[in-house]
Amino acid sequence: MIRDAATQRQVDAARPDVSTWLAANAGSGKTRVLTDRVARLLLDGVSPQHILCLTYTKAAATEMQNRLFKRLGAWAMLPDADLRAELATLGVDQGVNPEKLGHARTLFARAIETPGGLKIQTIHSFCASLLRRFPLEAGVSPQFTEMEDRQAALLRAEVIDRIARGPQAHLLERVALFYSGMSMESLGAAITGHADQLARHPGRAALAQGLGLPAGYDAAQLLDEVFLGTEMDDLAALIEVCKASGTNDQKTAAKLAQITGPNAAALAILEGAFLTGAGAKDPFTAKIGSLPAKKAQKDNPDLMDRIEPLMARVETARSRRLALFLLDKTQAVYDLAKVFLADYARTKLLRGAMDFDDLILRARDLLTNRDVSAWVLFRLDGGIDHIL
Repeated sequence: MIRDAATQRQVDAARPDVSTWLAANAGSGKTRVLTDRVARLLLDGVSPQHILCLTYTKAAATEMQNRLFKRLGAWAMLPDADLRAELATLGVDQGVNPEKLGHARTLFARAIETPGGLKIQTIHSFCASLLRRFPLEAGVSPQFTEMEDRQAALLRAEVIDRIARGPQAHLLERVALFYSGMSMESLGAAITGHADQLARHPGRAALAQGLGLPAGYDAAQLLDEVFLGTEMDDLAALIEVCKASGTNDQKTAAKLAQITGPNAAALAILEGAFLTGAGAKDPFTAKIGSLPAKKAQKDNPDLMDRIEPLMARVETARSRRLALFLLDKTQAVYDLAKVFLADYARTKLLRGAMDFDDLILRARDLLTNRDVSAWVLFRLDGGIDHIL
C-alpha cells in the first residue's frame, strides 16, 4: 500500500515489535497511534490484560477506549475484503489469511470480557493502583484517599492562610516582595508541583556559587564596588552639565537628580541613565563616548575622566546585581517552601489524603528504591508486557 510520509510515520510508530518514543503537536494523531498500536498488539495475540495504556487526563483515557472499542466492534461485522483493507490501513498488509481475519473478529469480545477491562488509565490512576498494591513497600496507608485538584487547591489555601496568620508570616511577606502577579493559589500549586526539588535546599552558599557570586557576597559589597567615594559630587557636576546641554542630556539630568545617596536605588537609576536599553545593538552596555553630548564631553574632560569609569563599574555591577536579586528571590521561596510543605504534608497525613503530585513521587520512589524495586518490578512484569 502506498502512503504519504506522515501516514507512514504513524504506521511505523504503531509497530508492536519495536519500542517507540513519539513526540507530536496537539491534534496530530498521537491518540490514533496509541489506538493503532493496541489494535496491532491484540492482532499479534497479546492478551488484553497484559497491555497498559497511560494517558494524562481522564478525557484522553475515555477517548482512547471509545476509539478502540469502536474499531474492534466494526471489525467483528466487516466482510473479508473490507476487513483486509482496514488491516492494510493499519499497517498489517502481509500474511492476512482467513485465520487472521477470524482472529480480528474475536478481538472485540475478548476486550470486553477481559477481567477488570482494558487497562487504559491516567498516570495518576495507575500510580494510585500501584501504591495500593504495594502499600507496605511504598510506606503509605492502603486506605489513602486521592484528592482532586479542587480539594488540593482548598487545602493549599488553608495552609497559606495559616502561615499568614502565624509566626512565620514574614516568610510569606518576603516572597510578596518579589510578587509578579501570581496569586497565592498558583504560588501554592507551584511549590507543591516542585516539592521534590524544594525539599532539597542546597544552601545559600551553593546557590550563590551556581549564580557565579563569590562566597558571602552581598549588596553592601556590590555598592562598595560601584561607589568609591566621590561619585555624589561627580554626579552633581554631571547633572549641571547635562542641564545646559541638549534634550536627551536634560532627560538624563532629571533621572540622575533622583539619586539621594550611594544606595541600591541609586544603582538602579544609574543603570537606566548610563546603560543602553534592552533593544540596543549592544544591550546594557555603558554609554561611554555617547553621554553626554560630544560638545559637553569636550568642554569637561576632567569630569568625564571620572564619570566614564563609573559608567563601566555600573555595567559590570549589573550582572551581579541581578544574580543577588535572583539569589534573594530563590532563598525566599526555599524558606517559605520548607514551612509550607511541612504543614501541607502534616495536614494531608491527618486526613489520610494524597494529591496528584504525591501519587507521582511516591510511585517513582517505589520503582527506584533499591530495597524493594526489584520485587515490585518482578510482580509487575508478571502482569504487564506492554506499556503505552
